Amino acid sequence: MKTNSHFARIKKKVDEYYNVAESARSKGLDPVSKVEVPIASSLAEKAVGLISVMYPQLQDKKIVNRILELEKKYGQLSISVSMLIAEDIAKEKYCKFKDKIEAIDAGVRVGFSYTTLGVVSSPLEGFTGLKLGKTRDGRDYFKAYFSGPIRSAGTTAGCVVLMIIDYLREIFGYAKYDPSEEEVKRYITENYDYHERVTNLQYLPTEEEITFLARRLPIQISGEPTEQREVSNYKDLDRIETNFIRGGMCLIFSEGLAQKAAKGWRLLKGAKEKGLQSSGWNWLDEYIELHSKREKKGDDSSPTYIKDLVAGRPVFGHPGSSGSFRFRYGRGRTSGFSATSVHPATMAITDGFISFGTQLKIEKPTKGCAVSSCEGIDGPIVKLSDGSVRKLKDFDEAKKVYSDVDEIIYLGDLLMPFGDVANRNYDLLKSGYVEEWWALEMEKAGKKIDDEKNVSFEDALNYSDKFNVPLHPNYIFYWTQITLKDFYGLIDWIARGVVKGDDLILPFSSKNMERFEKGKRTLELIGCEHSIGVENVIVKGSEAKSLLTNLGLEFKEGDLEKNVDEIIKKMDKEKGVLENINLFSRFKIKDKAGSFIGARMGRPEKAKLRKLTGSPHVLFPVGVEGGRLRSVQAAYEVGRVKAEFPNYFCKKCEEESVYPKCVKCGESCKKMHYCFVCGRSSDDKCKQHERDSQYRERRIDIRHYFDVAKKSTGVRLDDLPVAVKGVRGTSSEEHDCENLAKGLLRAKYDLHVNKDGTIRYDVTEMPITHFKSVEIGTSIEKLKELGYTEDVNGAELVSGDQTVELFPHDIILPSCPVTQDERADDVFVNVAKFVDDELEKIYRLPRFFNVETRDDLIGTLFACIAPHICTATVGRLIGFSKTQSLLASPYMHAAMRRDCDGDEAAVILLMDTLVNFSRKFLPAHRGGTQDAPLVLNFKINAGEVDDQILDFDCGSYPLELYEFSEQGKHSSEVKIEMISDRLRDGKDPYTGIGFTHKTDNFNNGCLNSSYKFLPTMEDKVSKMMALCEKIRAVDTTDVARLVIERHFIRDTKGNFRKFSMQSFRCVGCNSKFRRPPLTGRCTNCGGKIIFTISEGSIIKYLEKALRLARDYHVSEYLLECLELTKKDIESMFGKEKEKQTTLF
Repeated sequence: MKTNSHFARIKKKVDEYYNVAESARSKGLDPVSKVEVPIASSLAEKAVGLISVMYPQLQDKKIVNRILELEKKYGQLSISVSMLIAEDIAKEKYCKFKDKIEAIDAGVRVGFSYTTLGVVSSPLEGFTGLKLGKTRDGRDYFKAYFSGPIRSAGTTAGCVVLMIIDYLREIFGYAKYDPSEEEVKRYITENYDYHERVTNLQYLPTEEEITFLARRLPIQISGEPTEQREVSNYKDLDRIETNFIRGGMCLIFSEGLAQKAAKGWRLLKGAKEKGLQSSGWNWLDEYIELHSKREKKGDDSSPTYIKDLVAGRPVFGHPGSSGSFRFRYGRGRTSGFSATSVHPATMAITDGFISFGTQLKIEKPTKGCAVSSCEGIDGPIVKLSDGSVRKLKDFDEAKKVYSDVDEIIYLGDLLMPFGDVANRNYDLLKSGYVEEWWALEMEKAGKKIDDEKNVSFEDALNYSDKFNVPLHPNYIFYWTQITLKDFYGLIDWIARGVVKGDDLILPFSSKNMERFEKGKRTLELIGCEHSIGVENVIVKGSEAKSLLTNLGLEFKEGDLEKNVDEIIKKMDKEKGVLENINLFSRFKIKDKAGSFIGARMGRPEKAKLRKLTGSPHVLFPVGVEGGRLRSVQAAYEVGRVKAEFPNYFCKKCEEESVYPKCVKCGESCKKMHYCFVCGRSSDDKCKQHERDSQYRERRIDIRHYFDVAKKSTGVRLDDLPVAVKGVRGTSSEEHDCENLAKGLLRAKYDLHVNKDGTIRYDVTEMPITHFKSVEIGTSIEKLKELGYTEDVNGAELVSGDQTVELFPHDIILPSCPVTQDERADDVFVNVAKFVDDELEKIYRLPRFFNVETRDDLIGTLFACIAPHICTATVGRLIGFSKTQSLLASPYMHAAMRRDCDGDEAAVILLMDTLVNFSRKFLPAHRGGTQDAPLVLNFKINAGEVDDQILDFDCGSYPLELYEFSEQGKHSSEVKIEMISDRLRDGKDPYTGIGFTHKTDNFNNGCLNSSYKFLPTMEDKVSKMMALCEKIRAVDTTDVARLVIERHFIRDTKGNFRKFSMQSFRCVGCNSKFRRPPLTGRCTNCGGKIIFTISEGSIIKYLEKALRLARDYHVSEYLLECLELTKKDIESMFGKEKEKQTTLF
């Protein structure tokens, strides 16, 4: 199989990278003298490897083999596997722990890690520990502690970990938790306090639900205090250590247990059926019944996407509004896995707000999606300023006419994969009558159509006559979007029209314009293309023939009045317009509209180099001596830096160092223990005192380290920026720092370091299943070297226009020609040069990449990692697109436990990861290991990635999908081949994945959202409202109200309230003060003290909000709220005097 050879190529190259990196790390120049990113190729290895960060004794092949045995018996990703491996580890079958609770803790973490695919940090950071409490009769029970990072596990996994803990409780004979009435009420109070005073929970249980759950918990759900707020009631309880709100407890109680109890109970029952013993949750079915009653009672299907509107990001359609996006089933090469497609002309007609990779928040069936382009669907229908109506089919054409557009009557199609509808367990949305539906009906009638998009009017009539199928979608109209009254106005107008040649001429002079105004409007609403003459409206060619055919009128020279009279006689006032149309026409006319989906813009697409606060080049502390910019050169001028450094000591030179290798003699240094009481360092811990650490705050000679770094790298001062930036101080546990030489090399290439020592490029995730050589700028010869020898049809790869199926590990990086940020090709050419310089000048090894142009990067390996996870996946670069997206296989996104609904991932050069990443640099605070490549996955296993991939459709769509959508049936009733079917049947899940809609070139369309070009919020809102005014499906008054309520007035009132509670800061060193010093100057550096919240930040949106309220006629109440807020602000700062700028 080609996929197997692809995996073998990846493995071979990964080994090559590891060998070089191990050679570099063995030099002893880094905090750890070996590569700190272990390889894992299976879920078992990832799950165990992750927890071995905390418990190194788990690095035993027997544990991995045991998981593989359990998988064969119980199936992959089974909760039974999680529970049984947790039991084995807790019983210390493979390794020993200091006590029984630590062994159980390790077992829970490994079981939890297996449940979360071994890729998120929740088993390390979210589950913070297990302790024992005492029941009222003196027996031991379990107290499970959680913190904020538990959120990244997902709600189902959060429920499952509670079941794993209780399973071990029962195995080891510990008592059940016996909550007091005060503790039950504390759960209620704390969950509601968190939801109302901190942040919204995805799901807030009712008081009745919380009470029911809390009284029956077999273990106590607890957590660390995560907020600076105390609970409002039920404080100072004996068995709850803190009065502060515990965010982790609230998240796992409400979003995990309360929300996902039904799914958790189903999984647990499955485990019990396989012989596992667990009785602590047997009451859950009673809760599920209680929960289901609430769901039925409080069923609220009102869309929420529009409520969270952000100023400057336009609304494209109110819920269900005619003229917003038309829902269409299908998947292109760059859609699926929560990504959708629109026509390139739709991107242009939305004034460039929608770009490739832009996120949309939509009404249904998903909450959000990222957008790609697809020419194989319908574009927008617009009305121009002269009154003519046009169907736009080209990006450049739409861009050219936008300024002349008076109204966007229909936005065009939103192409939604069936798999995403099925994955959300949604009822089928009604599809409009589209070409692929018509083609399936033709196939059923016995005629296969090769190109259903391009069928002439005459052929369409012949097909309908011969095969008794509905009229082709190109030749029908949006009849369901008008009323009978509108229809009467249209046929009254058509009755006065005449046919001349191939055109239908309708009278529209100044004399009769008022009479035929309704008819003209109806012609627009049905989406009929027409132009405006001197005294007429002209419907041309096939559009005119289609219109009269739909109405049952013969298209022949002359007037139409007599024929229209016959139509009026057939009219049935009890029926809708479409039903009446089918009474007139000799062909069956289907509903072209189907369902319309409301939407608004979410996040714009992103592709840029990641920069920490202060944009440091190196993780080397420069203290306050570095100044506001944290500049190494500024610290050099001072001469010495005071900060916390590791306590290294060179015994040969008898000098302290901040590096593990002495910069003078090159010998390895010893990391010493420093006793804060004795005030001296020693090889071992101080035997007299407990205040001992391997770092301390001290002053170092920064000039010495800078000069050594400059000499070793050979970097000239002219090659460096004015400020080579370090960090104020390190936040890692032992305060290890990077070699300053690495910072000089990064600064030379204008690169910036992340918290873990790597260089990252953040980019929006987008799926791709097939590509063309011409789209990614890679030669045919190079693609053949990478294993791409055939196109999707099995023909030899010889042309840049051939479509090729993508391998699962291959990625396409962005190189957008119109971006304002750093392009990925420029960044990674420089990263490769930096790594080569580093290998040559710091590690004294041969250069590895020898890159000169971006073409030299093709075939290079990268590490791909998403936020909140801690397992990176190997990606192989095969080319660059013009988009601002990480184009990768859906399997790659699923391996990162993400979909493509607007999420972003980070891409790191793999060699940079292996050489420069160190766990010693990670922050010591909670959540520090999130977003860190603790494990590397070099082989994507289709059954071991996020289970959303199982609902990825890979077959063609059947006729029953469209027929069932008309009937409103559930998505589960449609049978389409999914990845889950292939895995169940033993088929290759990676190849032969088709697509339903062709795309000429995925780079066609808008490549950079206009939202990012606009410099000020005023410009963004102005452009947003101008677009909203044009879109028929948008209520501009409501949009203005939402902008004011959800953004402007909140921001204004919030800043005004905080003004009286604000802190102050120094402009020189950025030190913060709760109150300004009596001297009026900074106590650290003597700099000027200023406000952190200024008058300008309070009033910045006030006048804009008032102007918006008046221009769009929002409610009097909202306008008066703004005016009162303005008066309150003026009472604080005074009223600005009016200035006369002109004589009149």
